[in-house]
Amino acid sequence: MSDTGKQIIVRSRTKSFKDLYVARVTANTEALYETDTPVKLARAIKGKVSDKFSTEKIYSDDTVEDAITKYEGTEVEFEVNSLAPQDKQLLFNHLYEKGFLVKNKDDKAPEVAVGYRAKKLNGKYEFVWLYVGRFGQGFDDNYETEADKATTQTATLKGDFYERAIDGDYQISVDESNLIEEHTEAKAAIAQWFSSVQEKPAA
Repeated sequence: MSDTGKQIIVRSRTKSFKDLYVARVTANTEALYETDTPVKLARAIKGKVSDKFSTEKIYSDDTVEDAITKYEGTEVEFEVNSLAPQDKQLLFNHLYEKGFLVKNKDDKAPEVAVGYRAKKLNGKYEFVWLYVGRFGQGFDDNYETEADKATTQTATLKGDFYERAIDGDYQISVDESNLIEEHTEAKAAIAQWFSSVQEKPAA
């Protein structure tokens, strides 16, 4: 019996976005998926996560016989307060040495996992990990001269995420609003959500 048959489904709007974490992916093969310990990134301001799918229709007898839907990836855009040079080294593989940050045309953004949480109007959180992707689109830093009224600037990260090789999974999440008493493993996971990239327990 599915969990939806045992509880009232709770749908509550999101009202906040916080705790942006990143973990470098150290293995992404058909046999192994591993990451480093997650580290907290800059303070989160806004986030946009868009799953992209394509659909191909199959025709016969002058009508649609079937439709094949394919996952094309997930586009992410995060606005943060600022990025330290250590963040840029982690996300873009720039050289950070002796206090100098050096960007090279051959720098290649490494694969990373990204985690965050979003608060609902009911006070509960949705916890999320995206398993693998790259911030290969870089980031935008904004600057503006100081005037009579101070205006602070932010940084925007853009990246492409996709399925991992071992099983095709690309995201895992837990909506705290819809946990019931027997969801003990999910409750344990959100208590330490950012200590490691989370996995669904084996059946």
